[in-house]
Amino acid sequence: MSVLRRWWGVIPAALLVMLVWPERAFVPIWDGNVYLQCVVDAARSGIDVHSLRCGGHQSQLYMGLLALTQLPRPGNVAAIVAMNLALAMAALAAFGAILRRLIPGEHLWVERALIVTILAIHPLLSATLIQLNSDFGVYVFFAMSLACLVYRRYWLAAAAGLMLCFSKETGALIYFVALGLHLLFRATDEKGHHIDRAKAIAREAVPALLPLVAFAAFLAWWSATQQSYAVWNLGIHERPVEGMHWFDFDDVILRSYAAIIFVLGFAWIPTTVILVDVAVGTARAMGRAGDRGVPGVDVKLAGYLAALTATLVYLLTVYRTWSFPRYFVVLAPLLLLAGFVSLVRLGTGPRVRRFALAATGAVLLSANHASWDPVSRRLFGTLSLGESSAYDVSSIAHDFRVTDADHLCYNLQFTGFHWALNAMYAAMKPTTRTTIVFPRFNRWGLWAPLDARTFERVAPGAGSMTPDYADEAMIAALRERQPLELWLVEQPNDGDTLAVQKLHHDYADADSARYTARGVTVTARHLVRRDAPVLASGEHR
Repeated sequence: MSVLRRWWGVIPAALLVMLVWPERAFVPIWDGNVYLQCVVDAARSGIDVHSLRCGGHQSQLYMGLLALTQLPRPGNVAAIVAMNLALAMAALAAFGAILRRLIPGEHLWVERALIVTILAIHPLLSATLIQLNSDFGVYVFFAMSLACLVYRRYWLAAAAGLMLCFSKETGALIYFVALGLHLLFRATDEKGHHIDRAKAIAREAVPALLPLVAFAAFLAWWSATQQSYAVWNLGIHERPVEGMHWFDFDDVILRSYAAIIFVLGFAWIPTTVILVDVAVGTARAMGRAGDRGVPGVDVKLAGYLAALTATLVYLLTVYRTWSFPRYFVVLAPLLLLAGFVSLVRLGTGPRVRRFALAATGAVLLSANHASWDPVSRRLFGTLSLGESSAYDVSSIAHDFRVTDADHLCYNLQFTGFHWALNAMYAAMKPTTRTTIVFPRFNRWGLWAPLDARTFERVAPGAGSMTPDYADEAMIAALRERQPLELWLVEQPNDGDTLAVQKLHHDYADADSARYTARGVTVTARHLVRRDAPVLASGEHR
């Protein structure tokens, strides 16, 4: 037992590697492909504040780390996964350090180990790690910043906070809230006159303000010297502030956000525990009963984390765009910690707590490759992927014309799209003259280069070739220069059939084939010009 107590950290690390390393050849799709191209292009053309502004975000420091992995060999996606794995390990270590302050008792080491293990196998973490995006940088540097603030290591907090602020704009918001609440809670904890307390805290904590100063100065410089928006906007609003819904609580996007935060993928488990705790506390307050104890828990730190969680839930849902689960990845560990504190406050014993944590870990581990949570299935509905099904996360807000895109990145099932397309390309053996058509509203981030030898999807790099990708509108615009034959790729998340209808004006079906990998099925329809001889071909099967 003493050996396990000393080396338990190997278990969550090994489980995380087991989950994500088999996906190291996955070439990100949808939004992830935009970030991948940005990082690879930066490594090729030069790393600077412009080349690392990926996806329109001020993401220079996190994306800069990933770009460094591409300098030896641009297009090496395994190197990006390895870097993200290393960052995830650091984040887990940071959460472990926070837990040593939150539940410091030696008799609670099993609970600490179980919580860190749950965080390591959380499906939203593995999905966000694999699908390249700036929100993963926010997650890992938030964990590091929070640990530094909890331990009052303000110079380290400044370093982690700088990385957090320049991972994504929401990172700066999260750091501002975490630091502000930390200083507020610390001020109430210090003794002496309030002015003296404020001066003492300010002198000690001033280094932690540097990331916010640097980020504000950078945005001011950008606004004064650049034509593009200083803060991500993408033209949705003339000014980013116009996208804020401060007091609008009757909004379909907000309802979608709430479902993702509190329900999706067994998130309802800690949420239910928290709600029961709140209900019991309210009933006791109305009955004027005494406060309940939370043995073994640092009450002040628990209060800080509760205030941080509530504030971030509100602020991260104020600006409403799309229902992408990765937007809220930082809330998953906070909800879990809050749920555990509620479990203790409800008077549960060690056996009950450990059983509850172990059961939660088991269902989350299984949820990495299957969408079987009955509550999430009932709330969102399901989308058939071919041989498996996934939660239809976009069903509440209907915020995309595509049935689901980055909405599906809540566990690792979405990687099946990559492997199914690889199976199709391997059978088709396309060349640069092969016309491959994706529906116009479902082609985003899917037109990847292919390995010239294996025909697998790869990042742009040496030894790759790119087929003649198009959509139905591009084919129609060619008129008399239309190719004699083409292959239309149909995916399970295609939201309409307009592509087939438009292409049938000039093309007839020759044959088709279905390709399935990891539960995801895509269909390649071979179409031939109506004014050309129709010859069935089996070469692409």
